[in-house]
Amino acid sequence: MKYIFHLGRIPALSLAEIQAVFEKMKIDYIVDFIDPKFLILDIKNKVDFEELLPQMGGTIKIAKVVGKYKNLDDALEKTVFIIDDLSQKKSGKKIIGYSIYFTLNTDKDKAFEIQNNIKNKFIEIKKLCSENSSIRIIFPDKNLEIKSISVVKNKIIKKGGEFNFLFLNFGVHSLKCKDAILKSAYRLKPELQSLVLSKTIAVQDIESYSERDYKRPKKDAKIGMMPPKLAQIMINLAQIKKGGVILDPFCGVGTILQEALLNDYRVIGSDANGEQIASSKENLKWLETKYILEYPNYKIFQADIKGISKKIKQNSIDAIVTESTLGPVYKKVPSKIEIKHNYNLLVKMYLSFFQIAKPILRKKGRLVITIPAYKMKDGKFITAPFIDRLEKIGYSIVSPLSKEFITENIKTTDRNSIIYFRQNQIVAREVFVFENK
Repeated sequence: MKYIFHLGRIPALSLAEIQAVFEKMKIDYIVDFIDPKFLILDIKNKVDFEELLPQMGGTIKIAKVVGKYKNLDDALEKTVFIIDDLSQKKSGKKIIGYSIYFTLNTDKDKAFEIQNNIKNKFIEIKKLCSENSSIRIIFPDKNLEIKSISVVKNKIIKKGGEFNFLFLNFGVHSLKCKDAILKSAYRLKPELQSLVLSKTIAVQDIESYSERDYKRPKKDAKIGMMPPKLAQIMINLAQIKKGGVILDPFCGVGTILQEALLNDYRVIGSDANGEQIASSKENLKWLETKYILEYPNYKIFQADIKGISKKIKQNSIDAIVTESTLGPVYKKVPSKIEIKHNYNLLVKMYLSFFQIAKPILRKKGRLVITIPAYKMKDGKFITAPFIDRLEKIGYSIVSPLSKEFITENIKTTDRNSIIYFRQNQIVAREVFVFENK
């Protein structure tokens, strides 16, 4: 069965997370199509994506492919058949929506024509179905798609369905994920362009993420709070079994801890700052009540880097997922001299931490961490110069993105990291996955 994964803002991270989760769950798949916004997989296993998606921060929406068509009329005819069948089988008011996607910029007149044809067909469907049952149509916004929050609020998946019309202007050969290298997508001739019709089966609950980010009791914008979605992705990149132990030795207000608890891990958090420890404890108490966690397993204590080894047994941690300080916050790009100074202040701390972490982390255990990177005016990044020194302590860098997912537009850095950043952000996060040798 084929499924479409709508990727997040940093596609390399989204793909890395999908790869990590599927590898851990032993899900077999073949890559059917890939670009910076969409991934189509042919999946052999039976997977409950509605249950799985809330645990994945990098995927916005998952849709089940209905069929592939050479023209819009055939796809609309199939849509009418599905909605008619739904109307007959399901009682009560039906809520139907649709979204339109193009993998490349399409001629505006052509896109407008497609949009109108689909819109008119859904208006026609509403009139036809209204004779037998009540139906409501949710139309897309100016970007031609229904936002995830609208899908959730209107209960579209449960009460009807969202249909996705994906017009493919690029395509790739079907690839076996284990033995193929995907170098780049190739352009199809216009007459070979195709339309993939799919039906949404799961969407991200944006409000839930926002709540865990902004509505928890304690927040601290001064320390550059990690987004819950990124925390989830990093936890998944650690690839440990449910119930395993995750340590965050720079836990701050507890973002990584809370996401790990929600994903059924045991967690240990520490921080040198007593106020941050108090904030973490209060946030996790809030989480217990808000999400009705019956048996949350966590321990939080105050300790600096050297104090961690005194409180944690050797070889007892399955994974370390963390973010230390990102350094100063900038409104304008700092000089290269200042950036070098910032890294000089950080290197001693990182070297000490990696040395102390090694004996408490299990062999082959992963250390997933973000390290500050600076986006310059030309769009390029200046990154930490001391990564090779961290490897020499006894770690190897694991590429979070395997070769079958690498394309001309989706790739890791030369040192197998992925940079997470926002458009106008100067201090970005370089995400690394280290393995304890």
